[in-house]
Amino acid sequence: MTRRTARAVVLTAATVALSAAATTLASAETPQYCDKLVCLKDGTRFGAPAEAFPASSQPGAVSATQIVEDCAAAQEGDQSFSCGFYPYAAPEKVGYGKWKALTSDYANCYGGNEQDNLTWSSTSTYSTTNSVTVGVNVEVGLTALLKTTLTTQYARTWGKTKGDTQSFSAYVRKGYKAHLQHRYQKQQMSGVLWINYAETGDKPGEGYGHHYYAITDFTATSPVKDAGGRVDDQVAMSAPKRLGADDCS
Repeated sequence: MTRRTARAVVLTAATVALSAAATTLASAETPQYCDKLVCLKDGTRFGAPAEAFPASSQPGAVSATQIVEDCAAAQEGDQSFSCGFYPYAAPEKVGYGKWKALTSDYANCYGGNEQDNLTWSSTSTYSTTNSVTVGVNVEVGLTALLKTTLTTQYARTWGKTKGDTQSFSAYVRKGYKAHLQHRYQKQQMSGVLWINYAETGDKPGEGYGHHYYAITDFTATSPVKDAGGRVDDQVAMSAPKRLGADDCS
């Protein structure tokens, strides 16, 4: 057993496990927020950061990835477990993300007139991501879950969105190459993500020994958008680079 796994099992046992009788009685209960953890009516508090969970589910502990995937499935209608999210605070803007290429490099090998020679026109789709590595397909369910925890003021500006069609043109001078790129402003929200499994068996969709788990400091990142759904997006030309020996072959 690796050190990471051992730590996960110890933390899970200390913060999640109840006696068999207590677990059976409490399993239908919705956990409440308790100072960055969650708790039950009997005073039991539980929760651990994602890195404390094992890399894959095993008897006694479910992986953080499975918790997130199962949580998304619950939002899509799976009734075999319930899930919730308690934010620590309202979303905060965290600045613009890294520039990402929209086009490949355009190499101006032969000059030409001074008109724009690098163009792009498209509609981008922006989605919510989170601090636990999971497939893109689970983000829709999580976006819905996260939005339900926010006030109306913030829910309008949170989550997946499709931007307006944008067009952009630029001029790359002879002997240089460049591409078009974009970046958009992001916002983050952190909180505790909990799940309550109806079954405690050792297979996907079950709790591997326990009904309750909670991931603390679970962070979701979303594009900043206005009430109309428009994303604060920037498009620009990359810094031109001199052509190499093979660029015009």
